Amino acid sequence: MQNPRMRTLVEFLRSVERVAPVNFSGLGVGGRGYGMVRRYLRFCLDRGLIRVVEVRKGRRYPSKLYALTGRGERLLGVFEDVAL
Repeated sequence: MQNPRMRTLVEFLRSVERVAPVNFSGLGVGGRGYGMVRRYLRFCLDRGLIRVVEVRKGRRYPSKLYALTGRGERLLGVFEDVAL
């Protein structure tokens, strides 16, 4: 994935922080399409901004719960007072 827009990335990270630990479908709430959630999850996981905190076994597929890493929290701290 190419680099996402900063505003959308910060909003995505704030939503992870607000409801952490959160699963994939929990991130899709609020008008986000699952394709967008999948792209941002992959981008953030690859760069160490979020991490998998728990894997729950399901009927067919495991459910993963995500939370911010220290690196993700620092990035949000930089944009705390900035209106994007």
